[in-house]
Amino acid sequence: MTASNKDSFLNTIASKLGRERIYDVQRPDLQAMAPDSYGSLTAGELIEILKEQCFFIHTQVIESNAEILQKTLDDLIAANGGGSVITSGDARFAEYGLEFANASVWEEAAGREQNILRSAAANTAIVFADYALAESGTIVVESRPDQGRALHFLPAHYIAVIEKKRLMLRSTQAAADLNRRIQAGEPLGSSINFISGPSNSADIEMQLVVGVHGPLRAAYVLI
Repeated sequence: MTASNKDSFLNTIASKLGRERIYDVQRPDLQAMAPDSYGSLTAGELIEILKEQCFFIHTQVIESNAEILQKTLDDLIAANGGGSVITSGDARFAEYGLEFANASVWEEAAGREQNILRSAAANTAIVFADYALAESGTIVVESRPDQGRALHFLPAHYIAVIEKKRLMLRSTQAAADLNRRIQAGEPLGSSINFISGPSNSADIEMQLVVGVHGPLRAAYVLI
């Protein structure tokens, strides 16, 4: 949105609200909005909170490390029934030396339609989380040219690799870091997706069905 479009948009909202435009809006203190009810937490304690929450959202958590990450992911793909794999174009796949048979990559050069077709045909999607929120069992992933939205929702199975340094307690901490990046002029994706395990839907009788609107199974791999 250009500065001109932004002003026009905000002026229209103010007009519809029947008041003058407000210019001196103060950004909220995101950390103050969520009191630290847990106190100081170690990395191990954050992992235990994540594991407990993931039990309730039907998401498997596997602790691995860089040395055996390839085998861990290969085993998960096999447990999903094998088949085709799609990964994001994240540079961390190369950094960790990861390669998969029968795999495609979400890439800008392929174009939107081809990337969506690749995602729909894949049995398993593998991505790296930008952040992970222990309290809700949520991963945060940006939509970028090398990682579109459909990548997370069309394959039957979903694997997110979480580097322990990207694990934090809750969403306000992720939002604070995203805000820091914006203030520093760093580019952000076109959307920020908060994903908490596989799709879960319940009818009025509270009959839970998993996988209606997204992957049937989800797994987080901690390294």
